[in-house]
Amino acid sequence: MHVINARTICNRAARPAAGRRGRALAVGLTAAAALACGGAGRLAVVGGRAVTLEQLDGFVAAQTGRAADEVSPELTGALFGRLLEEEVLLAASPAPGDRDLAAAARSARVRALMASLCPPPPAPSPAQVEAYIAAHPEVAGGSERLELRQLVLPDQATARLARDRVRAGEDFVALSRELSRAPNAGDGGLLGWVDRNQLPPEFEAAIAGLAPGDVSEPVASNAGWHVFQVMARRGAGDAPDAGVRDRVRARLAAEAAEAAQRSCLTQLAAKVGVRVDCAGATFPCRNPFERTS
Repeated sequence: MHVINARTICNRAARPAAGRRGRALAVGLTAAAALACGGAGRLAVVGGRAVTLEQLDGFVAAQTGRAADEVSPELTGALFGRLLEEEVLLAASPAPGDRDLAAAARSARVRALMASLCPPPPAPSPAQVEAYIAAHPEVAGGSERLELRQLVLPDQATARLARDRVRAGEDFVALSRELSRAPNAGDGGLLGWVDRNQLPPEFEAAIAGLAPGDVSEPVASNAGWHVFQVMARRGAGDAPDAGVRDRVRARLAAEAAEAAQRSCLTQLAAKVGVRVDCAGATFPCRNPFERTS
């Protein structure tokens, strides 16, 4: 049995009908659309402005390079959360016209607003680093370690362009500040020393075989498209104390930046006002600014 969902009803109702039978079907679809599209079309309201299903479909296509109905519900749900985060930043902007920017200008503006409205916290202190090492002696590890930095880009096309620019000799840190959405983009996206066996399989595959200085192919995650650069490699057991401290410092900085960014976005959401309806959503739909138990 063929199931017609809310998006299908809305799309069909918008098409011109041909013939008596087509016009009769259009009458039924239009009536259904009056019910379905009004609820399913408006997924949320941010700062008094609706976030629609059509807008989400366009965002998903821009981020993934695929039509919305070709993307998994789980990824669509994650992208919905990112879209709401962007809408909150734009609604909190002191410039009233920011919410009407074209896609290319919007992406750059979102990065600028994130940096100005939600700046990263101070770097971890030496005492915090030593306390973490004392509480987690396993950080010295026993597997190969890699010193990494990353760019987090909004879509595959931008990630490929960034990869090519690094390979052509452009400065990674400058590109991070220009393009990346990573919480620590302003510091060059440094991840520090990481154990290879602690990486997600898709990240490990992307950097396998890369020599120091090499740049990975773009790899997707719920956060966007990642481009990694291997800065150094160390075999199991040969990392000096300084390397362990660098790795812990980078980990603590990344965790603190992520937590601070989440807290800031939650406060901005409360300030501008966010209501998530999820009516007609065919993906895991939730308010990303509400705490979950």
